[in-house]
Amino acid sequence: MNGIAILLGPVGLSILGVLVLGGLVSLLASGGKRGKQAAPGGLDLGFGETENMGKASRPTDYPDFPTLLDRFVLPLSQAHPNWERLDGAHDVPGQPVSWFTWNDVRYSVSGETHVRALLQARDWTKEHPGEDPLVVKPTKGGAGRLTLRPEIGWRDEKGIRIETG
Repeated sequence: MNGIAILLGPVGLSILGVLVLGGLVSLLASGGKRGKQAAPGGLDLGFGETENMGKASRPTDYPDFPTLLDRFVLPLSQAHPNWERLDGAHDVPGQPVSWFTWNDVRYSVSGETHVRALLQARDWTKEHPGEDPLVVKPTKGGAGRLTLRPEIGWRDEKGIRIETG
């Protein structure tokens, strides 16, 4: 028998069926999702999608900064106590993970923002009711970014990524 006859025969069709079935099982096991590698366990980030499923995240809008701290940052830190950043990633640019309004301007919080910094801001806000934990940090473009007040004690400027958007 030649090669074509073997491939079209019962043995060839059986092998082809096993390969196709294996591919389908693999596709179903991954949920049909392609894209970036998910964090260990495909952890839920708490903002609408499980991490890195190849889709853009859909950040949640919060009416103000204290609400964002209470409804997003605190539950996220409790669910993922070992995360340094809001997105749980390391050494990659962050994408917006949430939005809030401050002084009638909509701001995004990047995944690069450190969880601990925002928890410090939350604690400070509870100790200083009525005082704003945020200040404008001027930028070359003039629009400015938000950062935490110096009194809060967070010193790493790169650990806070809050920008207009």
